[in-house]
Parts: sequence; structure tokens; C-alpha cells
Amino acid sequence: MTRSTVAGPALRRRLFLAGAAGAALLPAGRRVHAQPGPERLAYVGSYTPEGKGITLWRVNTGNGAMALVGTFETENPSWITLDPQGRVLYAVNENEPEGGVTAFAVDRSSGTLTRINSVSSRGKWPCHISVHPSGKFAFAANYGTGTVAVLPIQANGALGEASDVVGDPGPPAPAQAADSPAGQTAPSDHAGPHMHMVQADPQGRFIIVNDAGRDRILRYTLDLASGRLTPAAVPPVAAEPGSAPRHFVFHPQGRILYDLQEQDGMVTAYDYDPATAGMKERQSVSVLPPGFAGSFLASELGISPDGHFLYAATRLHDAISVLSVAEDGRLTRIGEAWTRADYPRSFTLSPDGSMLFACNQRGNAVTAFRVNRSQGALDFVGQYAPVGSPACMVFLG
Repeated sequence: MTRSTVAGPALRRRLFLAGAAGAALLPAGRRVHAQPGPERLAYVGSYTPEGKGITLWRVNTGNGAMALVGTFETENPSWITLDPQGRVLYAVNENEPEGGVTAFAVDRSSGTLTRINSVSSRGKWPCHISVHPSGKFAFAANYGTGTVAVLPIQANGALGEASDVVGDPGPPAPAQAADSPAGQTAPSDHAGPHMHMVQADPQGRFIIVNDAGRDRILRYTLDLASGRLTPAAVPPVAAEPGSAPRHFVFHPQGRILYDLQEQDGMVTAYDYDPATAGMKERQSVSVLPPGFAGSFLASELGISPDGHFLYAATRLHDAISVLSVAEDGRLTRIGEAWTRADYPRSFTLSPDGSMLFACNQRGNAVTAFRVNRSQGALDFVGQYAPVGSPACMVFLG
């Protein structure tokens, strides 16, 4: 696929160019030597032209070593995901003035990708893609135009043209959060809506959207026949003004939603009612070290398979924080690990939760960490995989 000549400006806009803050290390993050273990296939999506598109890797989940298997070119696949059966991979094409979404058929034995088709995301700079648990629809979050597109999925995995596109007419928000640490000068665009994540809840009953430009969390119902979204009966959740809610995860039991806020570095825990999508705030915890000052830009959130630990990445701080999760879902920050490279845009946990891999966008490397599953600590295993502008990593199966 021909690379876009407009990828440079889009990438520069989405990088939020700002000075990096030094990372203060806590006990988590020491270097260990791990033994080889089972191997799994994984995909890494990267910004082009620094990256080559989507790369396929053979990953040793014992020692974190990654061996390149193949490359599949597509423009700016900054977020990738698999359908529930792992038979199709979907990638956003984070371009301007209009982005796209591309579908690839997956060979389950080799991991080889074969392009099926591409459609418009119906907006600028799509930055997140997810698939409904039914496998019937994909959802694309367009950061640049502040819209969400619903894309029907055909029997062969191909994408149809959008069946619905929704935005957020909410009120303007301040450029900075009042509770941001001193020295946070990294720019935040609150001039309009900016959808940063869209995903169904665990039951597939409601579709949840983070609007980082209006500082709101939206909930919709999806008509599985028409592919149209309708606002849920509950009102939008108002996050801290200026905080920019970015990514969220559910606790494995499905009744607590954790939301990471890019601009103030807070994780907010909400009690979640799966019958109504009602959300009630119960706690907000900073992912940053005590006394931290400077810019950081929180980026990604993940939870261990057993639900005992939450992990949060900060880009200009170049760290992944570790938070323990109590039986009642409450959070306590217990440490952090330096990512060993610049600008961790996202990370992923191996399916068994034994390893964590950080996609360091400016460091052009994926770094690997052993997860202490009893204490939550992250220990660097000395492995760097050279990847240009890595943005997202997904395991196959």
C-alpha cells in the first residue's frame, strides 16, 4: 500500500512534542535474566514512515526475546486489534484529512496477514479500533474530528461503509486540569471533542467512549440489526475538567471501570452497573511518584488477568506505574519501572500475564519485562526489539 505523504504532519500533531521529564525509579524495575519459555506470535503496529506498518514477531514469553517473522505495509497503523475468533486483524490508518481502517485475514498457523479491504473511518486521525463481542461491528475513534464510526463486518471479515457516525456536542473544557502536577506544560487540545477510545463493555450491551477533548465518558446502546448507536439513558460522565480521559479497562469481574486521564495522571475508578451502564466514581489515584513535577502525558492502562494489579504508562516520564488492586477494587500505587526507551505509547501483557512489553514510540524499540505475579513488580529482562515508532502490540491467540 502506498505510504501517505501527509503522515508526517499527522504524526507530529499526535506526538505532542514536548520535553521529557526524568524518571525517578522505585523498587520495581530491576534487571533480571529470564529463562526461555513458550513462544507465541504477536503483531506490532507502527507509525510510518519511521515504522514499516505491521510487523509479525515470534515472542518468547519466558525471556522476552522477539524474532521478526514478517512485515505487512499499511499507513500509520497506530492501533490494531483482532476479532473475537482471531481470524481477522483490523488496523486504523491514522491519516489526515481522512483516516481509514484496514482489514487483514489472519493465517492462524503462520500469522501471515492478507489484506481484505480498507474503508474510510469517516474522520481525521483515527487512533483506536475495537470489535463488538458479536463480531458484527468494528468501532473507530477519530481523534482529529471527535467522532466515532460504526463499521459493519461482513462474513469474510471485510469492512462495510460506516452504518453510523456520532460526535459529542458537549461544552468546552479547560486546556489544563487544576489537579495536574506542577510543571505540566505538555499541550492538550481541548478546543473540541477528541475521541480517544471506543469499546463495548464486557457483556457487549453498551458502547463506551472516552472523549479527551470534552473530558467526558459517553455511553451508547448498539442496534445489532442497523448498526446505529443511541445514547444510553444515563448522562455522560464528567471527568475532572482538563484531565483528558484517554483509555479505560474493566476489572475482570466487570463491575469496576478504571479510566486513565492523560493530562493529570490520575486513574479514576468507577462502580459500573452492567444493566444500565451507570457509573459512580469511587476513587482517583495518581500514577506518578509522590512529589513529581514536570510533563508526563499518561498513555496506556492495563490490568493483570487475575485483576490484582493495574499498570499505567506515562510517555514523557518514560515509566510504567504499578498499582495494587484490593478485593473491593480500590487502588494503591506501589512503584514503577523505567521503560528503558523513550515515549511508551502503549504496552501489552502476554496472555498468561507473565510478561509485559512496552511500545516505545520515540525510542524505536519494544522492551520486555518479567511480571512478578505475586507482587506486581516489573523486572527488565534485557530484551530490546528494534521497531520504528511502535505504537501498539497484540498477541495472536
